[in-house]
Amino acid sequence: MTSPPRRPRAVSSVPTVGDVAARAGVSRATVSYTFTQPDRVSPDLRRRVLAAADELGYVGNDAARRLRAGHSLALGLLVSSAANPVYAEIAAGAEAEAAAHGRFILLANSDESAERERAYLSFFESQHVSGVIAAPVGDVPAELLGLRSRGTPFVLVGVAPGPHSYPAISGDNERGGHLAAAHLLAQGRRRLLFAGGPHPHVDLRLAGVRRAVAESGQPASLEVVRVGVQTARVGEEVSRTLLERPERDFPDGIVAGNDLLALGLLHGLIVAGVRVPEDLSLVGYDDIEFADFAIVPLTSVRHPSAALGAGAVRLLLGIEDEQDMQGRFEPELVVRATSLPIAGPQPVSSPPIG
Repeated sequence: MTSPPRRPRAVSSVPTVGDVAARAGVSRATVSYTFTQPDRVSPDLRRRVLAAADELGYVGNDAARRLRAGHSLALGLLVSSAANPVYAEIAAGAEAEAAAHGRFILLANSDESAERERAYLSFFESQHVSGVIAAPVGDVPAELLGLRSRGTPFVLVGVAPGPHSYPAISGDNERGGHLAAAHLLAQGRRRLLFAGGPHPHVDLRLAGVRRAVAESGQPASLEVVRVGVQTARVGEEVSRTLLERPERDFPDGIVAGNDLLALGLLHGLIVAGVRVPEDLSLVGYDDIEFADFAIVPLTSVRHPSAALGAGAVRLLLGIEDEQDMQGRFEPELVVRATSLPIAGPQPVSSPPIG
């Protein structure tokens, strides 16, 4: 009895791991590692494999990969306030860098709530993210350290308090504060006020302001106004309390902890008839896009937010380390119309510390 003729096998048009390996000129194992354990593959090989996968339209089984590898291609990005344009810039930089390495960003906004922050960290762990980039509400939360102890790395975007063993990335906030205050003192401003809080990086900005006053050799005073959150609305509230003061107690120069706070201050002062910069000079921090479009364009310390987001991804993926990035995120002062002299954008450098 003869066997029935075999039917020809259907040729699948769906690309396989073998197809990607042949196109990239690598082994099947390298393709597999690229999608499941990318840290085991060099950046050059990873780019070749991802480019071949894109050309062929290869889509791996992410659910199966997660079961095998325990992690997805997603990175978590936790920010303390999505309303702050700085975090939008950090996210944009992180997304662009992640995409270049075949990764995706899950963005979570804690909205200045430690409780929501904890909930999002738990969610990230449930989704088996490969790592977390965190700009927390305050200090590094215990839940983030716990996530790391269970095998999910993180990078802090901000100032790491005390001795630590995790990577952290930040601009030089102390130098930025020094730039802002030195600029006001050079104009002859002598009654300075710093408004800001409660983040560790804002404390460093205040330390820079204090250093500038101490080094000026001038009979200058410095008052500090602490706020719970740095928003435009809070800035306007601070302006109202200042306007209740007698003229002799009114500051002639203000450094704000960020641009949103500064813009709220600016609005409240101008509405009340205070002339900026004739009566008072004002400097913000971060140089967000809105700073240049304020009714009186805001002098600000430029903060390399998008570069910080990209750098955090590179740290998380092990492409670079903290030592490689030192000195890459220096602040600069951009002088606009809220301070004297009134001029176009002028980057100003500051001498190094020590």
